[in-house]
Amino acid sequence: MFSDLLKIVVDGGYAVRAYEDCARRARSRIPSEPQNAAALLLISYAAQRFVDAYDDQPLPVDEANDELTRFSSMLGTLDESLASGDPEKELSGLNSVAARIFEAVSA
Repeated sequence: MFSDLLKIVVDGGYAVRAYEDCARRARSRIPSEPQNAAALLLISYAAQRFVDAYDDQPLPVDEANDELTRFSSMLGTLDESLASGDPEKELSGLNSVAARIFEAVSA
């Protein structure tokens, strides 16, 4: 469901501009995918957080790899929970990702 957004980041070499493109594309999908609006907003926020943290800053390879792992995990959680068709699992997945983003922002 969101693998195309992850592909943007991977194909862009995990670079800041790839995350920026991902955030923009996630936001642009919200009007046409209102059923996924919360997930797309979380994806956009997570990607933009990375941009804000590393724009015009050196990006060590280890940090880029760690962020890709975290970002990929979040998208996997959203994919799995939304594909379940179970409203409780969907909400749980959204809350899990929101909590992880909060944790990253608070660190």
